[in-house]
Amino acid sequence: MLSDDLIYEKLNDAASIRGFVTAAVALFDEAVDCLINKVFRKNDFAVKSVVDSLFETSGPLAALSIRLKVLLGLGVISQDIFEDITAFLQLKEQLNNDVDEHYFADELILSFTHELQSFKDKALLPTEEMVEDLSTLVGKMKQQRKENLVRSCLILTITEIYRQLAIESPL
Repeated sequence: MLSDDLIYEKLNDAASIRGFVTAAVALFDEAVDCLINKVFRKNDFAVKSVVDSLFETSGPLAALSIRLKVLLGLGVISQDIFEDITAFLQLKEQLNNDVDEHYFADELILSFTHELQSFKDKALLPTEEMVEDLSTLVGKMKQQRKENLVRSCLILTITEIYRQLAIESPL
């Protein structure tokens, strides 16, 4: 499992919201894979051969969304974590299918962040109606501040989700 600093570094390397969300999903995929290994991968050869074939890249349980459902069904992860990661998967799909470039302060991203269960301090987020006049230096500075604030809130949320996936197997 990665430290908070490495998570922050990976997310900060992303230049766009599309890259940021892709990096977040990759982090979740890695954390879920580690958790699946803790829960299912045993040393017993018979169990190992069956379980490995299910979770391999071509196996029926290879997709992140399916592995999340398995972990939720077993009570390993909470409903909130399941919903948040699923929301990130849906946002990634939406951003990949959208030809327009989005930014952290866009209404789409703001409303997405407001809906995350793991992000508790919603008062930190700017409101959608705070539109800045981008033709002035002050307007550009306020917009950049808004972008940084949303990005920081998302990083904190992703780090919290990742931390909750870094548990020992309860089974």
